[in-house]
Amino acid sequence: MANIFVSGGTGFIGSYLVKRLVAQHHVVHVLSRQAHAADMPQLRWFKGDITSCEAVKRAMEGCEFAYHLAGYARAWHRDRQYYFQVNAEGTRNIMQAAIEAHVKRVCLVSTAGILPPAENGLPVQETMPLRPELHTTYERSKWMGEQIARSYQDQIELVIAYPTKVYGPGPVDESNSATLMMRDYLLGKWHVIPGNGKGTMDYVFVEDVAQGIQLVMNRGRAGEAYLLGGEPASYDRFFDLLRKLSQVHHPLFHLPVPVIYSITGIEWLKAKLGYRPLLTPEWVRKIPYDWIKSSEKARRELGYHARSLEEGMRYTIDWLRSTCV
Repeated sequence: MANIFVSGGTGFIGSYLVKRLVAQHHVVHVLSRQAHAADMPQLRWFKGDITSCEAVKRAMEGCEFAYHLAGYARAWHRDRQYYFQVNAEGTRNIMQAAIEAHVKRVCLVSTAGILPPAENGLPVQETMPLRPELHTTYERSKWMGEQIARSYQDQIELVIAYPTKVYGPGPVDESNSATLMMRDYLLGKWHVIPGNGKGTMDYVFVEDVAQGIQLVMNRGRAGEAYLLGGEPASYDRFFDLLRKLSQVHHPLFHLPVPVIYSITGIEWLKAKLGYRPLLTPEWVRKIPYDWIKSSEKARRELGYHARSLEEGMRYTIDWLRSTCV
């Protein structure tokens, strides 16, 4: 049993990780912007967020290990510097507090989105050269956060996890966009397949990611990063599988990328009036690419495994029908 700090412990992935740690009888310190009742002796809540050095230090005191999952992951913010304030400088606060608290090891949860798209159908590995021109502001800020974390490697052990496209039961919002598409399709509100339908993502079930993050912490080599993916699928296959498993057959049509770009123009006008846009150009330009990733390193070194897309999607459909549909 250990004392373990978790930032982002109330988020989509973080909540699953916290449940695992508590079930394993660890004492978990969770930093949260909201107040929570202390309903479990093993779960200790600390009010604050990662932009506050003092809040981070207070929550991390007495901990042996630290998981850093907190971040701003939405597609838009009226102040672009906010991404860097949270995802980059917030990571600096985590690392400095961990060193001061004599934490043994930090696991930084970044994103596979900073890695390049696949070429010639070959899955991307952790060491592939980046394509910064394809990065969103979110991904640029996450990359910067990783560089900040790595600058402390001579003072503390660091391991890094790169989850791919995470889906499953949880908040149905931008952080869980694959599940959001599934929900809206089941409700008859989603009728679009992005682009020509051939663009590919690597979909991974949220429980498998939480397990993988813990494996990275426990078994990962210091200084190494590990991709945590599941199964690649084109947009066409994703929706074909959704139709098959749900037995729901709403009409769907391909929406060309140039048309989607034109929609973002309208969305940006809305943003200037203070409304949150549904789409941004920097996310749209990622649609045509193949974002196939290889989790071979995590499988080989950590014993990581993930369920099939069909199994995870079936579970998610059942959950959506019991809660949201």
